[in-house]
Amino acid sequence: MKTYLFILFTLAFLVLTHAASAQRNRRPTETRTGKEYSLKDNLWYGGFFGLGFGGAAGTSAFSINLSPMVGYKILPPFSVGPRVGVTYTYQKIQGVRAFNLFDTEVALFARLHVFRGFFLHGEIGTRSDQYIETNGVDFVKTSRTRPAQTAGIGYNFSGGRGGFGQEISILYDFYIGNDINTFENPWQYRFAITYGF
Repeated sequence: MKTYLFILFTLAFLVLTHAASAQRNRRPTETRTGKEYSLKDNLWYGGFFGLGFGGAAGTSAFSINLSPMVGYKILPPFSVGPRVGVTYTYQKIQGVRAFNLFDTEVALFARLHVFRGFFLHGEIGTRSDQYIETNGVDFVKTSRTRPAQTAGIGYNFSGGRGGFGQEISILYDFYIGNDINTFENPWQYRFAITYGF
């Protein structure tokens, strides 16, 4: 699956390069149709916000996540752009202490608007996680950095007509799915707000 994601982003890069070259060869304020070119008309914005609570076996956790993204419409149905994410987790372990954990993520995405509000979404990026390790006596905060390789499908309730909209998507993280040493779930469910999609 890594090959498919690599091909997807290579194609996105080639299309973006071609679009930039075409824009350079015509007057900066004029497009092929004669309309005035505006960068902001080709941008859309989005992001998701999450809260999580949980507890089991003498531990409890509260987490909050914020993840904005900006898309550039290379073609009306096809867009690419960056997404960043920050997650803060407060984890309390009974009889030990509380830990403040921060996770960060940086990714590039490609999105294809396929029919009405339905879209395909793929991302390649990197994620840095902080977590708690124990040997049964001592608890220490440690971190790791890993690839993030996700793809999936979603639905935007604005129907791709611009303006404000809400969306829901389900994505699969191929790195987590292929890691036999992790307990993490590779499926991600996202609820987001968008503008201009």
